[in-house]
Amino acid sequence: MRTAVSVGYVKSVKEELKRSGELRLLPVLLFLFLTFYLPVAVLLLKGLQSEGVWTASWLKEIILSPYYRRIFVFTFSQALLSTLLSLLLGLPGGWILSHVEFPGKKILKALTTIPFILPSILVVLGFILFWGRQGVVNTLLMKLTRQDQPVLDVLYSFKAILLAHVFYNFPIALRLIAAWWEGLGDNQHQAARTLGASERRIFSTITLPQLLPGMISAGSLIFLYCFMSFAVVLVLGGGPRYSTLEVEVYRLIKYSLDFGRGGALALVETAATLFLTWFYIRRERKTIHRESLVKSRIPWKDLGLRTKLFALGYFVLIVIIIFGPILTVIAQSFLVQTTRTGPPELSFRWYREFVAPPGSVRGNSARLLADSMRNSLFLGFSTLLLTLTIGSYASWVLARYRFRFSGLTETVIMMPMGVSSVVLGMGYLWILRGGRLGDIPPRLSIILAHTVIALPFVMRALTPAMRRIRQNLLDASRLMGAGGLRQFISIELPLVKPGLISGGAFALAISLGEINATLILSDAGVPTIPIAILRLIGTYKFYSACALGTILILICLGAFILIDSFEGWEN
Repeated sequence: MRTAVSVGYVKSVKEELKRSGELRLLPVLLFLFLTFYLPVAVLLLKGLQSEGVWTASWLKEIILSPYYRRIFVFTFSQALLSTLLSLLLGLPGGWILSHVEFPGKKILKALTTIPFILPSILVVLGFILFWGRQGVVNTLLMKLTRQDQPVLDVLYSFKAILLAHVFYNFPIALRLIAAWWEGLGDNQHQAARTLGASERRIFSTITLPQLLPGMISAGSLIFLYCFMSFAVVLVLGGGPRYSTLEVEVYRLIKYSLDFGRGGALALVETAATLFLTWFYIRRERKTIHRESLVKSRIPWKDLGLRTKLFALGYFVLIVIIIFGPILTVIAQSFLVQTTRTGPPELSFRWYREFVAPPGSVRGNSARLLADSMRNSLFLGFSTLLLTLTIGSYASWVLARYRFRFSGLTETVIMMPMGVSSVVLGMGYLWILRGGRLGDIPPRLSIILAHTVIALPFVMRALTPAMRRIRQNLLDASRLMGAGGLRQFISIELPLVKPGLISGGAFALAISLGEINATLILSDAGVPTIPIAILRLIGTYKFYSACALGTILILICLGAFILIDSFEGWEN
């Protein structure tokens, strides 16, 4: 009798799970409506208004205009080419990380993730110092070729856009491909080798088809980010010739004050990014996340000479393309120009300025660092707590309850990753600072914006981890009297701890590095580290900006080393 009652209780719980998913998700949807959909909608609806009258004239003009069609085609083509290059560069690294064991592997994985969360202004600074006409690459080539003129003309061109996008998005391809490759196992590979198949044939006929789902998932995410690229195209593209939808929206609203065309173009862009986000989520839901099946990795010393040379050549290429700009920023932070025409000298001057007493001559730099660090850490940890709270609850509901339109529900929640922070910031500014919702403190509006931006990353780390918890374990806990909050705290939360740490580190790093929405919403009283870097660059204090940028890099590196200290962060 007791067993029958228990089984009946479990069945009733399962029926409840089927019915009430939509209602339990209402708090999350209400939060997103107020902090994301409302401000974005207010801005986008301007594209359907002309002098207070509803009209589709702006939208019709945008769609029929050859100029804007060219911009759309260029936006699509540069995103596609950037995605292919990122996947191509990430494929060899995915094999190395998933099959080879070598010293410093965790540190290398953390280092490859840094470009993804660096603020755009720091990336621009690094590219100028590394690839510029007087940068590191051209300086070395001019010495080798004994020429007086720069050898490479990379900046302010299509090549610069592609290089910067690969710099940003290569870590996504590398880590997602490596995670997927680890789940393939080597049974089929060994069987094919036994039958006499060559390594090239095994890769093309067995391994590559198995890798395609993971590559498509990674590629769709990379394409989405390249499609929405803003700062890279605006600064490194060099002008209207390489304008994208995002840049054109910014120019129309910021410089031309043309809210009609700008809103209409933003509507077109948002429709495209909505479809891309839906496609990415659909791919993620169809992708089966597997545990690592590779029984043993190959020690570095056991690799053949050919493979070692290939791996070393690959690492050299990564250092040049990926780490070159970062290392240049770090190196420049230890230089000082003693005379106007003399060569720079090694010095710790900028770091000494940052720790100087407030009353000293160098106290301004120390005060700038203290203010920016205090604001960045406050905003970062506030964002972390709020994002983990909302993300944990939303992931739990999505994993435990059934929805009539589950794909649409996840798209609604993940949509913030498909709208640029520039559009989000402008929407916030229009609503919050216009007095429509009262006087909202700048710090609160920035925290809400950062939470909206970071939420999809937290959910991507937590939701698959929640879904991997076996249902029979949850049923057993209910039979033993543990349900609801007690079950979540004592059973589910410990099992998703790696995903929780991963999502929290992403939320913190994204908040620390975000500059677009922060710059729009902040004022003189809320300088963050990226904004402080921007101010230093604006006053031509490049070496000091590099020093502050190095501090930000170290903070981000620490966050992602924390990620890799927990196994199973890749979902």
